Amino acid sequence: MRYDEAQRWLERADPSIARKRESITEQLDGMKQRAADGVLTHDGAAAWYALVQEMRRLADYYERDLIRTLRAGGMTWKEVADAVQAQLSSRQAAQGKWKRLVDPTRRTTNGNMRRGGRPRQDRTEQSPPPDGPAR
Repeated sequence: MRYDEAQRWLERADPSIARKRESITEQLDGMKQRAADGVLTHDGAAAWYALVQEMRRLADYYERDLIRTLRAGGMTWKEVADAVQAQLSSRQAAQGKWKRLVDPTRRTTNGNMRRGGRPRQDRTEQSPPPDGPAR
């Protein structure tokens, strides 16, 4: 769920929170307080969860772009870890953490193929019967 969708849902679920138009962190803090006070509705809790998931998605998106930019700029894995103060003990640890984000051989799919299989044949291209060619 995207942030704007979560906001619309929150407006329907708990208008008292959405009415204030606070920042996302202020909204999350407010929902946490309402949950602690026992006044957060079930729909409000679902909206709270949706906002947290959206923050995770955005954080992953920005982290990927940051690491790709630093690596494209010529930094080594150790320099990247030092630059972002990741407190990783070695180059291997930094590479293990972020390599999947920048790997050029990372598999991408277009959704038209089955996973791990060959492309499906058209109905017009029938294979010969299993007992061999006709005589």
